[in-house]
Amino acid sequence: MGWLVRLLAPDAQPGAYNDWKLVAGTDLASSWLILIALGLVVAVVLGASGLRRLAPSRRRSLLVLRMLAAALVFALVLMPEIELRAVSKVRSRVVIMLDASRSMGLATPGGSTRAEMVSDHTSRNAEELSRLGRDALLEISLFGDRVRNVDGVPDPIPSEDGKTDLAAALSELAVQSSGRDLGAVILYSDGTDTEGLSLDAAQRLGANLGAPVYAVGFPSDSSAADLAIRRIIADEFAFVHNSVAVDVEIEERGLSMSSVMATLKRDGQVVASKEVRLGPDGRGRVTFEFKPSEIGKLAYEISVPVQQGEAVVSNNSRSLVMKVIRDRLRVLQVVGRPSWDERFLRELLKRNPNVDLISFFILRSTTDLQKAPQEELALIPFPVAELFTTELDTFDVVIFQNFTYRPYNMARFLPRIRDYVEQGGSFMMIGGTDAYEDGWYAGTPIATILPVRLGGAPAWDGAEFRPRLTPEGRRHPVTRIGEVGEPPDLVFQRLPPLEGVNPTLGLAEGARSLLVHPSLPGNPPVIAIREVGRGRTMAITTDSIWYWRFLALAEEGAGREFDRLYNNALRWLIRDPELARVRLRSDRAVYGPHDPVSAEVRVLGPDYDGLGGAEVEADLIPIGPNGAQGRATTTITAEDGSALLDFGELAPGMYLLRATAHSGGEAVGAAEEPVVVEAADRELQNPFPRPEILEAVARASGGRYLEIDEGLPEIRLKDSRRVEIDRTRRVPIWDRWPFFVALLGLVSLEWWFRRRGGLL
Repeated sequence: MGWLVRLLAPDAQPGAYNDWKLVAGTDLASSWLILIALGLVVAVVLGASGLRRLAPSRRRSLLVLRMLAAALVFALVLMPEIELRAVSKVRSRVVIMLDASRSMGLATPGGSTRAEMVSDHTSRNAEELSRLGRDALLEISLFGDRVRNVDGVPDPIPSEDGKTDLAAALSELAVQSSGRDLGAVILYSDGTDTEGLSLDAAQRLGANLGAPVYAVGFPSDSSAADLAIRRIIADEFAFVHNSVAVDVEIEERGLSMSSVMATLKRDGQVVASKEVRLGPDGRGRVTFEFKPSEIGKLAYEISVPVQQGEAVVSNNSRSLVMKVIRDRLRVLQVVGRPSWDERFLRELLKRNPNVDLISFFILRSTTDLQKAPQEELALIPFPVAELFTTELDTFDVVIFQNFTYRPYNMARFLPRIRDYVEQGGSFMMIGGTDAYEDGWYAGTPIATILPVRLGGAPAWDGAEFRPRLTPEGRRHPVTRIGEVGEPPDLVFQRLPPLEGVNPTLGLAEGARSLLVHPSLPGNPPVIAIREVGRGRTMAITTDSIWYWRFLALAEEGAGREFDRLYNNALRWLIRDPELARVRLRSDRAVYGPHDPVSAEVRVLGPDYDGLGGAEVEADLIPIGPNGAQGRATTTITAEDGSALLDFGELAPGMYLLRATAHSGGEAVGAAEEPVVVEAADRELQNPFPRPEILEAVARASGGRYLEIDEGLPEIRLKDSRRVEIDRTRRVPIWDRWPFFVALLGLVSLEWWFRRRGGLL
């Protein structure tokens, strides 16, 4: 660089410039430059046409010389200049992140809190931080409920936030720039993420951050003595009088316990007690199996005894609310032909102890040739008359799966199925090459009860597609098939695509579409529902929902979405008890100790539309001997029949929320559900340090994990990509004699080659 500066700018001070780049000095517009370039290209092409009688080697040499001359002419037009620049890199930023959540206020075995140990660590490493501040811009942030910047390390460091969201805090760093690149992160935390950050997610988080993370944490045995219920694993739904399994994980630190008694209670009454064996890592697991005795939302409490010297006693009990639905459903499944879709649905229904399933598979029809007498055939005839006359009303749900009625002389029974639905039954049709239009149902009584319109729709379309949720589908319980808290749209984006659909003419009157085909004309429904008289119907216009079980498992998914979809469909078809005209829904079933308790009540009229002006009396009644005080309130519903009930903060315990509605002096109905207020918030339910989370983030980012008693290592900063240009100087090179000598030499050499070739 030095010799270039001396050559082009001999009057410049030594070291004045440290970078250069080639620029164009012409003032011509881009359009003129394009025209000149095109002209030069045309000139070269036309000149090449006159070289055909030369030898190939001489012709190529002349063509190369002309192209080089044309390039030099175009360079002359561009008026090239060298821009000398004085460039300096912008200092990157280093963010010191301090965990300000409640768990940082817990004591360590040495007596100091975790936050105090962080303050001591920053003081002991002040020299290293000062050195780092000379190479980069230091920023200090507190994180917990949210990320906020502070001017310096607070003394003391606060520990009041009610949650720790490491993913959100680190992701926010990646988008903040302030005109500087992120050079490194120094993260102080105990790793007790309350948002369920897994090790795999922590590794992805560190790898995507783009800067090394130096995580300073606490060893797993550095917690003060404590015993806690770490996690409860249970399904949200259960069936009455059937066994339910609830798994409970328990963890202890500093108490040297080998076992502990865990107790399951409901309404203050003991349901079961079990001894939990604790391993060398202080963790144990126990499974409670019991049979709910009634339908509805039931609240259960799992607790372990408080031990002497525990740092946190409020995490010795945790609660869950489980929805219990009614017992066995009687389901009739009629299948036109064996298929994977049929197989998976039948196995699901057979596995469900609450379903009494009657399945018929049409393996032969009345038109099949048979050489043996009827009584010698292993396959029985399809009992059409019995099923659709005397037996039909005994079924809760009737399913036609890829089935056409025509070969079985069933036309006379179709009005009976229509009447069955209108009088309160449930009917589902599942697609295939023998369903809907392809099953000849257009114009039949079945078509009058389906959620989709038939009559002239295209035939079966076998192309692959990924169904799209409708606005109704995003909030409908049938399509809530993802994990708890997972956005509905993301669920269907990650599931395998489906294959094949029965196109229809759209929705029938009063029907609603939950999933649609995204690419066929009119976006025909894939899943649609409809209220018909006192009954309900559902249309599934594909026979490949089983992909969400089989292919999802092959792709290392849980494969539970298939089960959830059909279980949800059955619950909707049989009219879950939530059909009551007074509906009560608390903001959530389990609240933290400082969360305000609220609920929404909706009162429906006889037409099941919102009933405005209804009087609602709501009572919050304590359950069990928890010493809590009840609350009561009254309200009037809005035009849509809804009203908000607000009870404020409540003492920890279990409560029964009961709402009674009246309109015009007449009782409309009542609803109730349990509400649980936990004694420990999320920060203190599982307060033990999780160094493995911090180590996963640090290693994946290219940084390092160290414990709180280690000194800071030399922080390796990521190279900054941002630069500042202090001054520039342009030096023309197009008007220098070497440029013109080169151009003249090329032209002369080209002339000489043409003369030797006899072209002159």
